[in-house]
Amino acid sequence: MDLLDKFLTKAAGVPQKPVSSAIFTIGIVLMLFLLAQITWKLVPENSAVSRWTPTPASSTSSSSANISGVKALSLFGRADSSSSKPKAAPVEEIITDAPKTSLSIQLTGVVASTTELKGLAVIASSGSQETYSLGDKIRGTSASLKEVYADRIIITNSGRYETLMLDGLEYNTKSNANQQLQKAKSLPKGKRVDQRQNREVARELGESRAEILADPSKITDYLAISPVKSGGELAGYRLNPGKDRKLFTEAGFKPNDLAKSLNGYDLTDMGQALEVMGQLPEMTEVALMVEREGQLIEIMFSLPQ
Repeated sequence: MDLLDKFLTKAAGVPQKPVSSAIFTIGIVLMLFLLAQITWKLVPENSAVSRWTPTPASSTSSSSANISGVKALSLFGRADSSSSKPKAAPVEEIITDAPKTSLSIQLTGVVASTTELKGLAVIASSGSQETYSLGDKIRGTSASLKEVYADRIIITNSGRYETLMLDGLEYNTKSNANQQLQKAKSLPKGKRVDQRQNREVARELGESRAEILADPSKITDYLAISPVKSGGELAGYRLNPGKDRKLFTEAGFKPNDLAKSLNGYDLTDMGQALEVMGQLPEMTEVALMVEREGQLIEIMFSLPQ
């Protein structure tokens, strides 16, 4: 009891107000702690809120976004299904009325042709005379050969078309001979009949040529030729078989073929026709362009000496 009396005596000497405040604070803390424990005990464990954790994206995921709806919108337009189809070939421009050139060159000769990409021009330039094909650049100038006609050529000079007339002829924008040549060039291109390797045809042609050279009237035995005019101008020569139809057919001709050019010489131009006829005795090959049912067909064969 002595110890208890001593404790009570010391406790009585402690100020009461601070002690009561401390006890009250400790009591409040203990009460809040007990209430919290009771609350968590009353809430069921299966209804506890689980802690959120982010799910990392997997690079090996097999799922993918469905973008079919976006594709259907055609945000960048639709492909033209016809773009893969072959486009029509461009129409080749034919020029016959270009202005006269001012270049210091002279046209001394031409070999016009109804065959596409053929034709020759003899041009004097820079003190020399040379033969040019289509597309060739003319010596001493920046011009190149574009088209060859019976009385003129068309050149391209610094991006523009110009006309160079045959030496001795006056410049004009119309020419009946050129109109015939232009019409022949515009016809649809047909096939080529190449008989140059046909030895039988070559042999028979060689024999018939020898007979014709010895007696020109013999030509009617093999071939009937008659000039054809259109609009008052020569359009070509109508070819039909003579008495010997076999050679006419074997060579690749058909009745009513219209001869337009021979070895590149325009037969509708009398000057060129006479020139090429004078070369017949020395020819070893013949390329005759004929018009047949609206198409141009080139018939080729050999002429053995």
